Amino acid sequence: MHPTPRLYAAIAATSALASVATAQQCYSPQNQCFSFAPPAEEMERIETGLELRSNALTLTGDIRFRARAANAPDSAPYNGNDQQTMRTRIQMDYQVNDYIQAFVEFNFSEVWAGAEGYSDAQPDLSQDGFASRTNFNGIGQAYMQLDNAFELGEKLRIGRSNYFLANGLVLGSCDFLQYPGAFTGAWLSRSFDEVDVELFAFDNYGPLQSQLPGGGERYAGGTARWNASEDSYLRTLNAYYMAGLREGDVTRNGDDSWVGVEADGNIEGLFEWIGQFGHRTVGNGGKDVSAYRIILEKNFDAENGEFLRRVAVTRTESEGALHINPADFNTAGLLHQYGGIWRSNLATNQLSVAFTPGWDLDMTASVMTLDRRGSATQLGDFETDLLIGKEFRSGLHAGFGFGIDNDDRKVGYLQLTTYF
Repeated sequence: MHPTPRLYAAIAATSALASVATAQQCYSPQNQCFSFAPPAEEMERIETGLELRSNALTLTGDIRFRARAANAPDSAPYNGNDQQTMRTRIQMDYQVNDYIQAFVEFNFSEVWAGAEGYSDAQPDLSQDGFASRTNFNGIGQAYMQLDNAFELGEKLRIGRSNYFLANGLVLGSCDFLQYPGAFTGAWLSRSFDEVDVELFAFDNYGPLQSQLPGGGERYAGGTARWNASEDSYLRTLNAYYMAGLREGDVTRNGDDSWVGVEADGNIEGLFEWIGQFGHRTVGNGGKDVSAYRIILEKNFDAENGEFLRRVAVTRTESEGALHINPADFNTAGLLHQYGGIWRSNLATNQLSVAFTPGWDLDMTASVMTLDRRGSATQLGDFETDLLIGKEFRSGLHAGFGFGIDNDDRKVGYLQLTTYF
């Protein structure tokens, strides 16, 4: 694959922003794609910095075991596979100096013998030419990050990196997967008082479950965020634009473009709110797609002795598929029958209650309605989910998830994760 004039133009546009523009915000989970454990950056770790030639190298990692069990009656088709998997990641974060950082992550994942296939964790598929999807043993991320290295107030990340476009419902790095999606490219950003601006151009090779035989596809775009206030009716206002470049080895979305806005705030100190809207312009005469999500939540941490922590109501609606590689596991239920909330012609109403009953347990119960539009088959009208998490003194986090719908489809997850 050779660079083309359009790629050079995208890189030139990205470079031109250095004097006026900054990396936005979305390299860490900001969505609903979880792996029955907290994000790694939220876990306390023992400091293991090693002094090297320049400053320090920090070694971190995590190891997880996950089992999935599912069942459904014959009258309610469902992916009722049982599976056991392992994933290990090791991150090396090298702080070269005050301006330069290098980061490398190794990822090893495997499906246990006799387990059935689910998502990107597949048993031996060598007979159909997709052996690389079975397990993964390689480098998941490798990038350099420059912070004002050229004395222009810029931030520049180059290489293969996790990334979330806005809310992650269109494109993101889903930690539920054995090999979270990472993207190879450049992200250039700059802050202007309360406004953060970023331009990007990257190749998407997809996570292991993505059907991209032979290579990747290329995109470019930009994001902007206005940090209006810390605690007001409007806290932040975000906007993004992304387009396929009709370049790369795969051009399935080369004529498509995405635009979206999202905002959040606080209503008189009583309720938190989040609003999101996305639109996909489909090339080659396809039908355009729009979607939205509205969340209204009340937090009780300081008011109820931390037993009832949060109550949230959510309304979502999508006219079709907006996603490329979304980070949205659980947005439409643990049964995951429709993918996520922006993956199909689907509307949902959701009520979620989070509480801590004691014994250091963290529990969340959710009920939702699922309304499939158009001619697609309706798979369940109502779903109830329960999530339970506990961090043990030994440094082990245990997570359990259970989902059931009105047609008696059931799925259960058990996950053990150690962070180091």
